[in-house]
Amino acid sequence: MYSEENSSGKPLANSSWLLNHHRAKIPERTAFAKRLAKLQPKKIVDLGCATGLWLELLNEILPLDCEFIGIDSDIESLEIAISRSKSWSRKTSFIKLDIEKDAALIPSADLTLAFNIFPYINDLDTFLNSLVSKTAHGTLAVRQYDGASIRFGPMPTTMRQKIEQELQVATGNSEKFRHYDLDRTFTALQNSAYNNIEYNFELFERISPFDQEFIPYYKGTMFWTCQHISDASAEFLSKWMDEDIYLKNRYFYEVDLVALLS
Repeated sequence: MYSEENSSGKPLANSSWLLNHHRAKIPERTAFAKRLAKLQPKKIVDLGCATGLWLELLNEILPLDCEFIGIDSDIESLEIAISRSKSWSRKTSFIKLDIEKDAALIPSADLTLAFNIFPYINDLDTFLNSLVSKTAHGTLAVRQYDGASIRFGPMPTTMRQKIEQELQVATGNSEKFRHYDLDRTFTALQNSAYNNIEYNFELFERISPFDQEFIPYYKGTMFWTCQHISDASAEFLSKWMDEDIYLKNRYFYEVDLVALLS
């Protein structure tokens, strides 16, 4: 089963998936990291830091007087993050914490990161309002993908719709995460106690021939999708992939909701 779960059972959260995803989007993520650097933070708390990939990227950009605190509930991910941070020359620490259950224990910071963590949080309204005091004089940065915005092709429209419907049905009843969570996130941000919210939608797009950094994420997305749709649709998708093994006639795009709250 190509589940890509971490050791805590969270889907799309193990180290290989996160690394492939990160490498595929390095240009876009670097641009966003540079945007965050303009806020001149002195302390960053990364909620759901996983293996520390975002902090590693920010470490290359931010001055050394900015402190990093990574928080995650998965011990194996934190161990990787700790190992990754050993070469950093800044004050860095990591905390094992269930951020929804123990939100009161989240440290305050002038920049708090919440990147693709909301699908794992049940009561998003309560969680967001608990963060307001933690960022009273700073910024909450949010990035959130949505399964409905992921599209790859070209393929017959009827098959695309069939695959999308089956994937939504398969993941819609999951108790582990929400693959389609952009609208819930947008509404919760809008209803939160933050006074200022800046929204953007960031497009991630790749047209074949794909670069080597993108292909593992692309193929991983296909394999993961095949595990959650019907046998007939999975067979079609596998054959569709094999028809163009050199990936000369393919496209892929998705859209992330990006928000800065203060």
